[in-house]
Amino acid sequence: MTQAHHDETGARSALQGGLTTDPKHKARIDELAERIEKYRASYYAGQPEISDAAFDALEDELRALDPAHPVLARVGSASLITEWEKARHEIPMGSLNKVVSEDELRAWVARCDEILVKDGHGAGGEGGQPADPASASVANDLFVAEKLDGISIEVIYKGGKLVDAITRGDGEWGERITANVARMKGVPSRIREKGRLSVRGEIILRLSDMKRYFPGVTSPRNMAAGAAKRFDGQGAEHCTVLFYDVAEHLEIATCQARFSWLRDLGFATPHTAHGSVEDVVKLYRRYASELRAGLDYEIDGLVVYVNSLHLQGLLGDVNRRPRGAVAFKFASPAKVTTVVAIQWDTGPSGRVTPVAIVEPVELAGANVRRASLHNAANVRSLGIGVGDEVLVSRRNDVIPYVEEVVEKRGPGAVPPSTCPVCGAPLVVEGEYLLCRNAGCRALIEGRIHNWIDAIGALEWGDKLIEQVVAAGLVREPLDLYKLTIKDIAELDRRGEKSATKCLEQLRSRLPLTLPVFLAALGIEGFAIQTARLLVSAGYTTIEKLLAAGEDELAGIPGLGAIKAASIVRGLRARSDEIARLIAGGIVPVAPEAEGPLAGLTFCFTGAAARPRGELTHLVESNGGRVLNSVTKELNYLVLADVASASSKAVKARKYGTKLITEDDLDRLVAERRGG
Repeated sequence: MTQAHHDETGARSALQGGLTTDPKHKARIDELAERIEKYRASYYAGQPEISDAAFDALEDELRALDPAHPVLARVGSASLITEWEKARHEIPMGSLNKVVSEDELRAWVARCDEILVKDGHGAGGEGGQPADPASASVANDLFVAEKLDGISIEVIYKGGKLVDAITRGDGEWGERITANVARMKGVPSRIREKGRLSVRGEIILRLSDMKRYFPGVTSPRNMAAGAAKRFDGQGAEHCTVLFYDVAEHLEIATCQARFSWLRDLGFATPHTAHGSVEDVVKLYRRYASELRAGLDYEIDGLVVYVNSLHLQGLLGDVNRRPRGAVAFKFASPAKVTTVVAIQWDTGPSGRVTPVAIVEPVELAGANVRRASLHNAANVRSLGIGVGDEVLVSRRNDVIPYVEEVVEKRGPGAVPPSTCPVCGAPLVVEGEYLLCRNAGCRALIEGRIHNWIDAIGALEWGDKLIEQVVAAGLVREPLDLYKLTIKDIAELDRRGEKSATKCLEQLRSRLPLTLPVFLAALGIEGFAIQTARLLVSAGYTTIEKLLAAGEDELAGIPGLGAIKAASIVRGLRARSDEIARLIAGGIVPVAPEAEGPLAGLTFCFTGAAARPRGELTHLVESNGGRVLNSVTKELNYLVLADVASASSKAVKARKYGTKLITEDDLDRLVAERRGG
């Protein structure tokens, strides 16, 4: 929930309509209304009990069940208990309806046009006769301002002097905090306008000021609310007020002119723009993808106005919310649901992670039944348990997460002490629970997955790996090379053709270069780049690495003592397995050892016709070396289009690096092989 002209309780009911009268929903409707009132009161008191996203989700649920419920029409909270003097607004401070998608924005524009035409008014003139046919729709004349997340305030001037400042409160009555507002940035003590003037704004705390003056604080809105209402005024001087409206100034014709007028008087304002509905959509996308992240204050959307104040007046309002303006909120796919179980899964690294099984809820087009709880420490922090009402989101529209407990209803979950897969005792490392049983099926599958991924073998999916491990055919990577066509062909839904392809893929990747061999072992903290760093430092054989000590490796630039210790421990723990691999004929070779690409370096960028792992294997198995970035030592940058203007391509040309395609790479290998 967001305050001021920004904290609308929303009314997509105007777009959706319809009232749910099913008796079974009545209890839920009453519960939601009561809780929304409670949470709204705590929010306006500056002590929110739940997040904005959770509040919005509860409102959306109530709106879906009963779009005309009176709680949705209320503004602010009348249940404030405060020691500040209460003051009445001469003109009530209302809220805005909201939209959360481009389609809803266009529907709002169409509704505005429909009302104006029905009432005999065109968007550019009177009596249905637009002054300019090209501007007959409000869609061609919209004004946009950033939707701030702060504390709404009315500031009053008389004779050019600041005389009063009142919080929004319930829209009718607020708190008089004049002394504190007078100390805030963006609030002029005097203006040239000598008549009585009421301007509306939002108290915010800039992120830079929060970092500088309030270290450790994570919520700029909560900090701004606290500083704004302190009786000693401490901290108020670090807050900023951005203004967006002026009451009853009839000679101003448009929103665009109104903001210009406010700025001319010395008032700070949020960023604004003017254009068509398509311009607004493009701007919204830019804010969502880049502009929002670069701001020094928090916003949660844009406010879109019909630019003409005359037309805004004609459009009127519903439930104290103007039809001629709407809050276009950034999408936050989150909904409230109930936890029905908490499951603990052992992953391929041995890490045991909690998952909340929830009552099905639709998020961003997907039906969500499972949501990540991240780790055991998070479970304890949330105090989450079966029966709790929780807010579930889809981060980046992909992974469902439990964001918070909205309503506690059951005992907190207790993390397990033994592995859910093998029953071995778990160990605690920082925030995580770990199974260290090397014989655990989950860990075996994890090691095999890592080996297959690292060597770039195709045809090996999750199901096949699960099958060969479950059948007892594979317990370590060497066992992959002992498999026969018959072993795989007899597995469920397999056959000789599929089995042949799988085994051919394994053999085609041999010999493995030393970096790939090391990365394929899956030693913690030992990725391919670390392996390449070791080889480039002179550790060109597995024997040299196994003999190396921690102090010796720690001296390698870019490695460090902690990683060196992890490498030495990991190699020693897997030394028997390494010996079995070598005895079985899986012998790693140095990347530069005798090969047509020996001494050459390659870097891949952009889309490719073949998997990146396959291309890397092609280079390394022929003696070349793959780099992650463009440096002066790079010989070839491999990309789809040698005329590309990407940053890597530009940098490569600067260094004199040759740009080639995948086909060029194949030809280069063939030529240097003498083929």
